[in-house]
Amino acid sequence: MAENFGDCAGGFRHNEVIDFINNEVLLNGGGPDFYTTLRSQSWNEIEDRLQAVLTDPQVPRMRQRASAWSALALGVRVAARQYEHQKHRIQQLQDQVEEHKTVSWALAAQLRKLLRERDQAASELQSILTVLRQAKDERDMLCQRLLQVEISTHTNPLPQVVQPVRRDQLGRAPPWPMNAEKQGKMVATGAHNMPHLKTQMATLGVKLYLSGNPSAGAQAV
Repeated sequence: MAENFGDCAGGFRHNEVIDFINNEVLLNGGGPDFYTTLRSQSWNEIEDRLQAVLTDPQVPRMRQRASAWSALALGVRVAARQYEHQKHRIQQLQDQVEEHKTVSWALAAQLRKLLRERDQAASELQSILTVLRQAKDERDMLCQRLLQVEISTHTNPLPQVVQPVRRDQLGRAPPWPMNAEKQGKMVATGAHNMPHLKTQMATLGVKLYLSGNPSAGAQAV
């Protein structure tokens, strides 16, 4: 017997095929030894064993035929085992493909999010650069105005006012020089008091004239 009915790992789907192979093995004087001994081996080992039987002149012809039928059944078994292995491998690859597809979708969504954030950051950066350019232009304009004011101040300084020295101050140390601000205030005060001083001098002249001393009034004027 080369194959058992109901053996899913045998590779045969029809019982008639299994029955025919088993009958050929039995009719040629064979048994289950060849099949059961090599059922878990690779095809190369099965073929090497069959080649040894076929080239042995002491093995009867019918026994060789029985071994050939058993080797045929073993070949189908090896093919079925390889098919199951490939099927399992294909399923693993399909699972990996689905997993990679899910990961790729997640990465694509993350990439789209990052691209949106990049565009937003680029827009904000452009706005910041525009504000910085405006601030720089304003700073340059203010610096230019400040420089012009400094140049104008050095070119046209305020006039210095010399304070008169009274007799009681002749023996004293000279007063500290006034700064530009104090000089400006004194100039403004003097200019403001000039009309009042002229009015007082004119009044004094009139009084002197009325008192009978016109020459003194003229001298006062």
